[in-house]
Amino acid sequence: MTGENRNILNRILRNWPKGTVGTLAWFRDHGGYQQLLDYYQKAPWVTKIGSGAYIQYGDAVDWRGGLYAVQNQLNLCVHAGGKTALELSGFGHNLQLGQTAKIYLFASGKIQLPTWFIKHPWEDELCFKRLNVFQSRPDFGLMHFNTGNFEIKGSAPERAMLELCTLVPNYHSFEEAGHFMESLLSLRCEYVQTLLESCSSIKAKRLFLYFADTYNMPWLQKLDIKNIDLGKGKRQVAANGILNKKYQITVPDEIKSISLTDIP
Repeated sequence: MTGENRNILNRILRNWPKGTVGTLAWFRDHGGYQQLLDYYQKAPWVTKIGSGAYIQYGDAVDWRGGLYAVQNQLNLCVHAGGKTALELSGFGHNLQLGQTAKIYLFASGKIQLPTWFIKHPWEDELCFKRLNVFQSRPDFGLMHFNTGNFEIKGSAPERAMLELCTLVPNYHSFEEAGHFMESLLSLRCEYVQTLLESCSSIKAKRLFLYFADTYNMPWLQKLDIKNIDLGKGKRQVAANGILNKKYQITVPDEIKSISLTDIP
């Protein structure tokens, strides 16, 4: 190896966090090129995991390391959201032995995940959703999660719970959503207010408020409901469910409504 190529390799390794994917575009930004990468593979210093994607030889990389590359190297507006973001924040339940987690990633518009990310056999199952309900404030309610050697972007609990509500009942049951809401006692009222005002999904907003009401969330009374567009008419959420008159949504028969008054 020439001195120049060794300097390129050292520069790449200094800026490449352990546990993450390195993309071909990122290598080029750091002075690398395809022939040099081919040489690094033979050495071996890197391992190819897909078209234009590499990991350090012998490194253990999970979906977080892949998402890091998607966000920071490819600059795609994809984030961990919903149930996954709530779990990253410390909410949720431990998996049983042998159970595979489902990872929820969100993007807006027509953003596509790179092929290597989709096809790579991650240990966890990926669920990628295009969610266009925060178009007026697309970045509000996002935060960075420290995974040790690097950070990834995901939803703060306030936004994550609202994202989860958009996926009820097709991906999450009422019971599961209720369990998450029950643990969210310390949500920031001003964040909740802004998210509910900017969210365009009537169903998600009604469900969010329904769960907050059901579990007597202490921050609910501080919300200005009059400034939140909850639409008109009824929404069928639970098939063959009963109508919750306050929020005008159908819920499973076994879930008891705590209030039948009209929305203030």
